[in-house]
Amino acid sequence: CPCRIVFLNSHALTVYQQLYRMCISIMVRLFSHSDLDGIGCGILAQLAFGKDNVEILYCDYDNIDSTVKEYLETEQGDIIPIYITDIRVNEETAELLNKRGNVQLLDHHPTALGLNKYDWCDVVIEDSKGIKTSGTMLFYHYLGMNGCLSEELENNKALERFAELVRDYDTWRWSELGDEGVICKQVNDLLYLYDRDDFIHWCISEIHDEVFPRLYAKDEVILKIKQDEIDRYIEEKNETMFTTPMCGKVCGFVFADRFVSELGNKLCKMHPEIDFVAMIDIDGCTVSYRTVKEDIDLGKDVASLFGGGGHPKAAGSEFGQSIKLKII
Repeated sequence: CPCRIVFLNSHALTVYQQLYRMCISIMVRLFSHSDLDGIGCGILAQLAFGKDNVEILYCDYDNIDSTVKEYLETEQGDIIPIYITDIRVNEETAELLNKRGNVQLLDHHPTALGLNKYDWCDVVIEDSKGIKTSGTMLFYHYLGMNGCLSEELENNKALERFAELVRDYDTWRWSELGDEGVICKQVNDLLYLYDRDDFIHWCISEIHDEVFPRLYAKDEVILKIKQDEIDRYIEEKNETMFTTPMCGKVCGFVFADRFVSELGNKLCKMHPEIDFVAMIDIDGCTVSYRTVKEDIDLGKDVASLFGGGGHPKAAGSEFGQSIKLKII
């Protein structure tokens, strides 16, 4: 807002008051994915802009476009910057955002590469060192390069550690790091053990204390109970899995609605005769795909055939209620 202004009449005063309220209210709007990586972007936004200055909407692929469009229909002007992280929009929504301007999209999924034709989109799969990146890591570097992080946050090693842990879990790099990688999975487990707001508060508090992550005794106990539950679930689902050819590969099918990443990777390792696993969630009308093999791209070769997408080793798609009703 201007430092000094001459009010010629009451109308000018009203306009100024409206502009002032706009400046002191929401400064940034963020649309992000609802998983750990997407929530990591939300945490970065709160740290960079302040909790009261950013409005965050966590979305999935089935509602990201409708949510963005609804906002564009109701907003007044294009003053508030829009960030879209760890999730892509479709071509129709991208065109609306392109006309609107003042927007930045950061994603790392191969199925979003086509959006790079817009100058406000940065879809990057790997960093300069050949390490697969994530939405949180891309947003972390973007905020740093554009002066959005305070000097304190710039020098905060816990913040950098947070971004690395989220990246390593989201890209499944943690499974190759041995004991060092287990903490990545534990952070993700804590997200689902505690509600999202408590998890976000914990992360921000630990980052400000420059120690991340710091696990307490109760966290260790809860994580142990959770891991035992996951192990039992994998054993149960292993007994119900069946295999059949699909997309020129051998697929293991299982009906599952929990722990899909752990379940999918463990089943693939337990059954080297299959190429990938498809985990069907009937209630959620989704299918999650996982593989540990290098000669298959699940996002391109499988999920895209059913209107979905994702990474080469982890992807997903949805199906309609009509299929659910036919099964019933």
